[in-house]
Amino acid sequence: MSILVDTAQRPAGLREDEPVRLVLAGCGAVTNHYYAEALSRLQGRGHVAVAGIFDPEPKQAALVQARLPSAKIAASFDGLLAMDADVAIIASPPGYHADQSTKALEAGMHVLCEKPMATSVSEADRILAAAAANNLHVATGLVRREFPATRSIKAMLEAGMIGRLRSVSCFEGGPFQWPVASVSYFSFAESGGGVLQDIGTHCLDLLTWWFGEPDQIHYADDAMGGVEANCLVQLRFGGFVATVRLSRDWARPNLYCLEGERGSISWTVNETQTVEVTLNGSRTTGFVSFNNADGRSRDFIDAFCDQISGVVDAVRNGVSPSVPASAGRNVLDLVEGCYARRKLMDMPWLGPEELLHVGACAGTRQ
Repeated sequence: MSILVDTAQRPAGLREDEPVRLVLAGCGAVTNHYYAEALSRLQGRGHVAVAGIFDPEPKQAALVQARLPSAKIAASFDGLLAMDADVAIIASPPGYHADQSTKALEAGMHVLCEKPMATSVSEADRILAAAAANNLHVATGLVRREFPATRSIKAMLEAGMIGRLRSVSCFEGGPFQWPVASVSYFSFAESGGGVLQDIGTHCLDLLTWWFGEPDQIHYADDAMGGVEANCLVQLRFGGFVATVRLSRDWARPNLYCLEGERGSISWTVNETQTVEVTLNGSRTTGFVSFNNADGRSRDFIDAFCDQISGVVDAVRNGVSPSVPASAGRNVLDLVEGCYARRKLMDMPWLGPEELLHVGACAGTRQ
C-alpha cells in the first residue's frame, strides 16, 4: 500500500510573515549534530519558531534547549503534542518513529520523520494512513536528496551525459563512531536492522531515486543472531548492476562510482556540492561544484535547513514536501526485500566449529 498525501491546506490564521511553529521529539545524536543547528539558523531568519522539545532523558533535552532557548521542555511526548505547533520533527530512535509520527498526525501536526521512516513497511503504511485520514503532510529525512551534488548527478544521468550505464559501485562505512546513547541501536527489534537499515537507507534511496526500482536483488551480511555490521548488496537495473558494500567496522573508500559508455561520475559520500566527471571523448576529467539556483553554497547543515524548509513550504502553500513519505516507505520496502533474501557473507576466517555455531544462530534476530 502506498498513500500519497498532497492535499493538506495551509493552517488557518497563519500570516505570510509568521514563522511556522515546530516541536521536536528526540534530542540524541542526530539532533545534537544537525537538527539543533539547522533549527537555530532557520529560527534566526524568522522562518520557524521552535515551541517545544522532548526527550526522555532530561539532560539531553537541556543540552538542546541551551541551543534553542525559546523552546520549552515537555515532560512527556503527550505534553509536547499539547503545545501549539504546526509541525512535529520526529528524531527519536527508529523504534519510536511509527507511534510518535502517528500520534503527531492525529494531534493535527504535519510531520518530518527522520530516517528510517519506521522499522517496517507495515508501520510506514500506518503513518501514511494517519496522514491521509487527517489531511496532513509527512516528509522523510532522506537528507542526501537535498545536496546540489546528488541532484546534479540525477540531472546528468537523465541528460545522458555519460551514456548508457555499465556499472555502479558504492563503498561506504568505517569504524563505528556514531555517539549513540543506548544499546537499543544494536537491537533488531528496536532499530529494525543494522548497517543496511542505517546508512544503507540513504544509499538505497539515492540509487532508486536515480535509477528506479531494481529488477533483481542479491543480499548477504554477517548477522549471526544480531544486527549486521557488514553487508553486500547487488541490484540489477536493466543492463547494469549496482554493487553496494557497507561496513561498520572497517574503513571503506566512501565513494560512489558510476561508469558509463561515454564517461564516469564519482561522488564522495556526504560531499554536498562537488562531483568528479570524466568524459571519454574529450580525454578530460575534473571536479565540478554545483550550487543551488540562488547562488549560495550549501554545507551539510544547510541540507537539513533545506529539508525542514521543504516542510515549512508545504505547510504554508499546500505543496508536496520535497522528499515525501512515500520515498521513505519505498526504501523500507527495498530494505525488507534485502533481508528476505539474506545469505551469510563468505567469511573464510571462520573455522568449522564456528561455522556450525553461525549456522545455528543466523536464523534468529535479537
